[in-house]
Amino acid sequence: MTLSERAGRLLTAWRGKVTPAGWILLSSLCFTALVGLDTESSIAFQAFAILAAIALFSLLGASYFRGRFTVVRMLPRFGTQGQVLCYRVRVTNEGKRLQSGLTLHEVLVGSSLDDERRRKRRAFRSVRGSFRLARSKPKSPALAWLKPVGLPEIPAGGMVESDACLLPGRRGLLELPAAKISRTDPFGLLRAFRTVNCPQSVLILPKRYRVPDLQLPGREQYQLGGVTQASGVGRSEEFVSLREYRRGDPLRHIHWRSWAKRGEPIVKEFEDEFFVRHGLVLDTFADDTVSLEMFEEASVAASFACTLRNQESLLDLMFVGPQAFLFTAGRGVAHTDQLLEILAGAQPVESGDFESLTSLVLQHSATLTACVLVLIRWDASRQTLVERLLQLGVPLHVFLIRDAASRTEIDPGPLRSAPHLLRVLRTGQIEHDIMKG
Repeated sequence: MTLSERAGRLLTAWRGKVTPAGWILLSSLCFTALVGLDTESSIAFQAFAILAAIALFSLLGASYFRGRFTVVRMLPRFGTQGQVLCYRVRVTNEGKRLQSGLTLHEVLVGSSLDDERRRKRRAFRSVRGSFRLARSKPKSPALAWLKPVGLPEIPAGGMVESDACLLPGRRGLLELPAAKISRTDPFGLLRAFRTVNCPQSVLILPKRYRVPDLQLPGREQYQLGGVTQASGVGRSEEFVSLREYRRGDPLRHIHWRSWAKRGEPIVKEFEDEFFVRHGLVLDTFADDTVSLEMFEEASVAASFACTLRNQESLLDLMFVGPQAFLFTAGRGVAHTDQLLEILAGAQPVESGDFESLTSLVLQHSATLTACVLVLIRWDASRQTLVERLLQLGVPLHVFLIRDAASRTEIDPGPLRSAPHLLRVLRTGQIEHDIMKG
């Protein structure tokens, strides 16, 4: 570990323990120490002595903070990225003294994905060289922004409740393993902390944007096995008439009353299963050229999942994680809320072949009425997927997520004859670009 890294960790450790007034005192202490070196021509050493005494008494006062607490949060089941999440927190004083002047601070679990990307950036800098100039990448969004909660006086053995709020910066499972209760010293310069283990979590759903209704062309298609999968979607299992039994007809379709009257087997005839089925394809293949912010913005797929919702249609969500996934939502199968939960847990795939997603989409293309693709790159493999879908006659819309700082032109490729089907969405301006298109 380098000296700068050690200094950074030390500064981070003391940043929460020192109050703004404490930083002013430390700055003044350092200044008077430098100026007061010459004790004969300056009296700054006297101010240094006074400030040092105050700092020492403040340190001693902070070290005497003792207490035992329990913390319970009344968290909702879900939150939404970018929207304030409010909940109640209950703090119990299990000690034998009255506690006052307390503040509650939440503790977050760091993301393993952030640690891995940070390690790769350090390795890249060591190979690149320390003095080579390079444009810095935008920082990854924080897990959440937390606001400390001021607590009222808690008598010995007493309990208080207070409102707490946080602003989720990312989707996914937000883990709150512990909480810290702090109290400042009598001078208000230092904070002393007591850590309380209280592991809880809340699922943060993807941010939803205001998107226009997509006019997806196409018509109802015959769905093989639609009765089993759709469970009554569209006109599946709709009775039409009675007819004579034919070899191979299932026994469950026999109309027993008619058989008893006519003396020969009669079966019920149903109308074929035709209904609308949309596909929603999420590109999860993110290498080092794709920032975490771009991948998080790809959660705009959640907005389309809500927009394409129709009680007379199905929606197939397709993406690749550890393996290829296909989740179907629609009337009688699953709710859109379940798709949002799935999208909340989708993680970028840094190593893998895009062909696995291509195979999954093409395998189910025959049943799709139309398809929406949310991509984070526009390379040859993704253009091949779009071209294959066009050749199969599947109506589609393509949304490409790009870094707002990028200025390179986009070649529509297979969509050159219909460039309006390709919309470029810039990070930080997703809703604006969707509504503009």
